[in-house]
Amino acid sequence: MIKFKPAVPISMIQAAARHFLRGRTADPIWERPALLLILAANTLLYCWNLGINGWANYFYSAAVQSGLLDTSSFFFGSSDWGNSITVDKPPLSLWIMGLSVRLFGFNPVAMLLPQAFIGVGSTLLIYAILKRCVAGAAALFGAVVFFTTPIVTLMSRYNNPDPLMLLLMLGALWFVLQSIESRRTLPFVAAGVLLGLAFMTKQLQGMLSLPGLGLAYLIYSPQPWIQRIRVVAAGTAALVLTGGLWMTIVDLIPAGSRPYIGGSPNNSVLELTLGYNGLDRIAGSGVVPDAMQVPDTYRTVESDAGLFRLLNANYNQEASWLLFAALSSVLLIPLMWKRITRGHAVSKALLVISTVWLLTAYFLLSFMGNQIHTYYTAAVVPPLALTLGLVFDYVVTNRHSALARLLGTFIASIGLLSSWLILQGTLGWPAWMPIAVLGTGLTAIAALIVRPPTQVIQAFAAGLLATAVLFGPVVTSIHNVTLSFTGSNPLSGFPSKNPAGISHLLESLKNNELPWGHDIAFGRQPDSAVVSTLTMSRGCTWAAASYASQTAARLQLESGRPVMPLGGFSGSDPSPTLEEFKADVAAGKICYFVQQESFVEVQANESQSTLISKWIEGNYQPERLDGTTVYRLRN
Repeated sequence: MIKFKPAVPISMIQAAARHFLRGRTADPIWERPALLLILAANTLLYCWNLGINGWANYFYSAAVQSGLLDTSSFFFGSSDWGNSITVDKPPLSLWIMGLSVRLFGFNPVAMLLPQAFIGVGSTLLIYAILKRCVAGAAALFGAVVFFTTPIVTLMSRYNNPDPLMLLLMLGALWFVLQSIESRRTLPFVAAGVLLGLAFMTKQLQGMLSLPGLGLAYLIYSPQPWIQRIRVVAAGTAALVLTGGLWMTIVDLIPAGSRPYIGGSPNNSVLELTLGYNGLDRIAGSGVVPDAMQVPDTYRTVESDAGLFRLLNANYNQEASWLLFAALSSVLLIPLMWKRITRGHAVSKALLVISTVWLLTAYFLLSFMGNQIHTYYTAAVVPPLALTLGLVFDYVVTNRHSALARLLGTFIASIGLLSSWLILQGTLGWPAWMPIAVLGTGLTAIAALIVRPPTQVIQAFAAGLLATAVLFGPVVTSIHNVTLSFTGSNPLSGFPSKNPAGISHLLESLKNNELPWGHDIAFGRQPDSAVVSTLTMSRGCTWAAASYASQTAARLQLESGRPVMPLGGFSGSDPSPTLEEFKADVAAGKICYFVQQESFVEVQANESQSTLISKWIEGNYQPERLDGTTVYRLRN
């Protein structure tokens, strides 16, 4: 009888399994099982009922569909596989979702699954980064804070590029710490590559951690100063090369040989970076036509910018539950500095990176112009979790110190008050919940502020406090999983009690009370007769042209035929011009024009979208398909 030896000895497999389940022998026996349990809970939260969001943000889903069907569309990130115009972000996130749908088929779950696992990967990175400097309990706490923050849960189940951006920024942080610890150049260069890829994901927003990373390396690297400067130069070169390569290639291709760059007035990725996705966002300098303004009901002040913007009704359920606790920690760090860092360069570097990143993101979001979206708050969550993990370790390690207990009490109280304010200002939760959370937390604090007589009481009170502090974000994240989110601005939690809050504006848009706003934010639901007509169209590059991008994307997704989004996302891009559109029609490239009357009404008279609409109305006969006006442009 012939016996076959396994390629890998059974003993090695068993040893690997034991190490996986047990972790390092230096760690407490409970730590690795706790980590695995947290990651399992994280995966369940992000993957449960994942298909409930359908195509989520139709704008990006249509681009994923286009990349699946056409190589050029994949490379450029085109909205349609006729390659008329790109989305308004670089395509790295689309590429990852595109690879997934190539493997598992074009469906919502296959598209969103990479997002969920990217979110879980970020949770693991939070743990791994903290574990370099703190005990296991603090590293696990930071990981839980991260993955239960509602905006992270929401984005990890959505197809916006934010989850990938956060993962790459955290990866860059890990490599900077590795470079400081190992005295090697290569990890810092790897950090530059990852930051370049973060730029390739969401442009300048992916650079929010850059000041903290550069400052920490220059201060705490053990290398001689001349070598530090050389390493920083090498990392910067890697960042510029990685982040700028796609942008440079696209801008060097003649405009007639590629799609229009969505979001840029003059068809340039560089202009998109510095303008629409850069200074225009920060300063809010873009001019919004009067007809496109948010109604006065929801615009009670000219701007809500200020130190407490992220705590107001528009943003607070996303990431502000523990934000001000983390910010108060930053103010108190001078009192905790020696004990947190313990004299280690890596610990000092992590503390600097976390706090500088947190402050950079917080002040930018608090004072940027009114083009801020609620999901931008995801940018504060990684440094928030890291900062609180470091402070948690300080409080636990020095729990016998009166100063540590007082500082921990103050920080926890800020978190409890934030949760109470957010829950109190929200519709949908039971009336008793805010005061119950606050009361439970304060009771636990009362038991901890004076050193508890036994370890059992101390452990119970600490667990009770952690439960109270995390209760709000956890139940809101669970609530997010039960809802279906679509469109360009998903929002966590229940509606605000403030009738002027963005939650009520989005609800009115969803109910089509403001048709033009509904078309921009959610896209018009295509009539079945229109979908059937476009599905059967043949011989055209584009089955139809329409606006705005969300509506065109929905037509494309349901018909399975390319649809040209006139004017890009909001209808204001000069793509195509009237003359270009006439040429495409004359060449038989566009089968139909799908009219959206409410959207045209709010466009400027001189916009290309308005001019195209008027030209079509003056030269072609309208047809009514269900409730939609359609023009046949090709016989």
